[in-house]
Order: sequence, then structure tokens, then C-alpha cells
Amino acid sequence: MKIFASIALLLLTSSATLTLADDTPAPAEAKVVLSAPAAAKIGELVRLDASKSVADSFKWIVIPESSDFLVYDGGARAVFSARVAGKYRFVLAVAKGGSVDVITYVVTVGKAPERPQSNDLRAWIPYWRYQLNLPHEQAAALAASFDRVASRYEVLTKPQDWIKATAEANREALGDNIDQWVPLLDKIGAALRKMAENGQLKTPEQHRDVWKAIAEGLRKE
Repeated sequence: MKIFASIALLLLTSSATLTLADDTPAPAEAKVVLSAPAAAKIGELVRLDASKSVADSFKWIVIPESSDFLVYDGGARAVFSARVAGKYRFVLAVAKGGSVDVITYVVTVGKAPERPQSNDLRAWIPYWRYQLNLPHEQAAALAASFDRVASRYEVLTKPQDWIKATAEANREALGDNIDQWVPLLDKIGAALRKMAENGQLKTPEQHRDVWKAIAEGLRKE
């Protein structure tokens, strides 16, 4: 007991200062979180949403300058429409406390493709996609899907194998968005049926080449 009493007395009379840990969380730093399409058509309304950013204030700049750019919701959101094709850069700076975060986001506005004069799917697919106003990001995912199926040409030996593998890969690539793509996939399917009737899809190698051409068409702006 004398030992514990001595320790307690020492703690009470010691000139040393005891510092308790500060559990107060550090203030959150500014962080831009922006959702926006990477590509758009002339005249299409582009929505830029930064509402999930960690920020108290927002500052936007669009390059080149445009009168068709409007910021709202306290700066957290903006809309834009382009009258001419080109690349438009959106600089967004956000601040919170004493911290700042800045990003530059590019939206590519393309002009309408001309109606193809050949039967080449690489020309028809971007034309159809433009007409149906299908998003570029999902087109890239679908292109990767066709490329993956094409890479399996050594094991996909029958036309039915290609149909089944492609359907499964496309559902995986597009998820809940697949219904939006049905009109384009129907057009591709009709073109493939015509090629099969003409004897252009007899071998796995022919399927591979056509599937890779479809992927190339999906990646075109």
C-alpha cells in the first residue's frame, strides 16, 4: 500500500505535464468529385455534377469560353451545350477550410457522322450510335466485350458458340443499361445474319475478324 501511495503522491506533486490525446478528427480537405459525360453531340445538353465533392465553394472555368454554360445549385452543378464540334475543357476548383482541389475535365463534342456509303460495320456502328444517342463510356465497355469474345476464337468453333458467348459478355459489360443498347445490337445482329447468308461467317477466324471490326466501330467517336 505504501508503494501505491508513493506513486499517487508523485503523480500529484510532479512538475511534469501530462498531455491527453486529442481525439478531435482532422478537418476534411477539399476534394473534387465530378460526374459528367466524356463525349456529346452538337446541341446536346451536357450535365456536370460535382454535388458529391467535399467543398464549401466552387469555381468553374470553361475553355474556350461559352455563353451556353450555366452554373447552378450553389456552384455544385453546371450545364453546357456546344454549337460547334471540338474539345471543351472544364476547370473546377473547390475549397474547404484552408484546402483547395482543382481538376480539368475534357468533353469532346463531335459532329454528326455522314451516312456510310459501304457495308463496313466500322462505319455504320458510329453512325447508328450517334443516331441513337448512346453514351461513349458504355460503348467502350461493349467494345471491350466484343474484343474479349474475339480473343476466344480458338475455342468458339460453332456459330452458336459465338452467339451465346457474345450475349453473355454483352450482358456483363452493360448490366442494367443493356435495354438502352438493344436497338443498336439488333442492327448489328441483322448485319451479321446477312454476312452469314453470304458465307462471310463460316470459320472462327472470320468471326474473330468481324468481332474485332465491331469493337473498332464502337470505339469511334
